[in-house]
Amino acid sequence: MPQELITNIGVANIYESPAFRSQVISQSWIGETLKVLGEEPGWFQIEMEDHYQGWINDGQAVKSPSDWNKREQYATADLVTFLYDDPDTNATTIRDMVMGSKLPLISHRDGWVELLLPDGNQGWVPDHPFQYPGQTDVEQLLATAFKFQGIPYFWGGRSPKGFDCSGFAQTVFRLNGIMLPRDAWQQAEVGNNVAGDWHTWQPGDLIFFSEKGDRITHVGLSLGEGDFIHSSGFVKLNSVNPNHPELYSQRLTDIFLKTQRIV
Repeated sequence: MPQELITNIGVANIYESPAFRSQVISQSWIGETLKVLGEEPGWFQIEMEDHYQGWINDGQAVKSPSDWNKREQYATADLVTFLYDDPDTNATTIRDMVMGSKLPLISHRDGWVELLLPDGNQGWVPDHPFQYPGQTDVEQLLATAFKFQGIPYFWGGRSPKGFDCSGFAQTVFRLNGIMLPRDAWQQAEVGNNVAGDWHTWQPGDLIFFSEKGDRITHVGLSLGEGDFIHSSGFVKLNSVNPNHPELYSQRLTDIFLKTQRIV
């Protein structure tokens, strides 16, 4: 049994149990390192970089090359981009990758970059590099969040192909240099608690809600003045500020629980 795997497709679903009919609980991006915990026919039980555990199909990950994390990495700034077998959009598509996915860099050519895939193949993408910041900046954090407006809700999703609420928050922070836990209730334990109602919210705060009394079930990212962005049906804006009637939601006001300040 391999000790580590590398995700070998653009976005791989992570399942609760070793079966495609089981619940999707998270996702892994191409190039991501996965620690192997166990094995069943056709499946690996894995722990992800955020320490979340689940099952991945053995056709969607490969044994980690020994030098995988020692090579210069390239990340794309496109929400979703295709890898081609030649530096030409008319060439054959061989894989895809999402914003922030990192693959080893092989070469540059005329506005394209050649990347190494986990299975040893090579692919070309347009040269639109994503730069992971050295220090988290609130304005950049919010700018990242706005890039995902309109992307549909997907239970277990944590990529520009679809987000659940905590996957959206985790991805926005991850792309700005902070790895949050996977689930909303776990994220609610990170950072410093902010007392009070929406008047105390600052841009970049995480806002937590409950639809079942006192158990956290939802998270959004504060924009200030009671406004926030979150994944609910799709990534969109809402507000608990009644002075913003086009965004205002009484339901969200009723189920607001707490605020955490991360940056």
